Amino acid sequence: MQRIATFLLILFLATLAGGCATATNPAPVSDARAIAPRAKPSPAAAAAAPTPETEAPVAKTFPLAMALPPEAITTPQRGGQTPHIALLLPLNSASFGQAAEAVKQGAIAASLIQIPAVLPLQTYPTGDRVEDILSAYQQALQAGARIVVGPLTRNAVTALAKSGLVSVPTLALNFPEGDIPLPENFYLFGLTAEGEARQIARLAFNEGRRTALTVTANTMLAKRVQQAFADAWRGLGGKLVAQANVSADRIQLPALHDKVIKHPADMIFLAADADLGRLIRPYLDANTPTYAISMIYAGNREINRNVDLNGVQFVEMPWFLQPDNPAVMIYPHAENFSIEQERLYALGIDAFRLAVLMAQQRHVPEGSVLDGVTGQISLFAHQFQREMTVAQFERGEALVTEYADQNKTGEQK
Repeated sequence: MQRIATFLLILFLATLAGGCATATNPAPVSDARAIAPRAKPSPAAAAAAPTPETEAPVAKTFPLAMALPPEAITTPQRGGQTPHIALLLPLNSASFGQAAEAVKQGAIAASLIQIPAVLPLQTYPTGDRVEDILSAYQQALQAGARIVVGPLTRNAVTALAKSGLVSVPTLALNFPEGDIPLPENFYLFGLTAEGEARQIARLAFNEGRRTALTVTANTMLAKRVQQAFADAWRGLGGKLVAQANVSADRIQLPALHDKVIKHPADMIFLAADADLGRLIRPYLDANTPTYAISMIYAGNREINRNVDLNGVQFVEMPWFLQPDNPAVMIYPHAENFSIEQERLYALGIDAFRLAVLMAQQRHVPEGSVLDGVTGQISLFAHQFQREMTVAQFERGEALVTEYADQNKTGEQK
């Protein structure tokens, strides 16, 4: 159950309600100092952070105790401006500070690879309060920010989009609440479980499936994932034959098996994390193709436990499944990070790379693709969307089957 809470953290800042602690905005911090990973987020903080995802695969890891080269460092001078990329994160937040730290370390790791950088990176720490975040955004502009990366929480993204303050290209790391008009220079990029569910719907439909049974854990996140899949599935022309809600109560599992048998379908969509997925997988029909999103993946280091998931197809970041991918292998893996923190770290890497792209091009063209560590990234209607690697469990190991959905169209979040 702790894994469920932890995964909810990283998978959803998207459910964030309003601000928490009060914090003032300190001066922007130079990223020249070493940064030590913090402890694993608490279950309470985990319940609301942005969608991240997995522990490092079997690949080289390097400590991040390294300073930025002198040419990458800039300190805004009083009364003057220094062009830079501003990283606006809730590093002073009790609830989201650890998630923000992981994103920050990923951005710094990417900036080290980009030397000499198009623009240096400058961090602006904030707390949870929307007023403080908007103030920090204005501070970054006054200090010479040419690109802003952030905010991270959903309510802050919503407030900034409505504020009228956006005057430079801004890459928000979450999605606003509801359908609101976005400023011209405002772009969205984040880790959404719902987006993964929509990719699974397209994948299964393209593989010839037409009827689906959904099996959903009794959590808010799993229910949102199931709903996103169901909406996308029906939109493609597929039929949803039944829905089963499940928990870790073993007494209920025979009833689940009976429901699966009574409602035959071309496929099963499993909205559950790895622990629950391993428990209920034997009660599903082994002959019916089963699909899931990245929450089913707890890392290839758990091969013996993952045997129960054999045959399940899912989507995950190249960061975890393709260590030899040229887009992945050049970046160091952080030490002592949980799989969820690693997902946020990967988000930070791709966010910085997108910021560099935005700095190099006055207007990023629609459909532009970045071969990212979080997936293949394309721009549609102000949203940078990710197509993730497709894999399948075989003998307990996650084996890549394809890099991305070859029939991708511009989906909306």
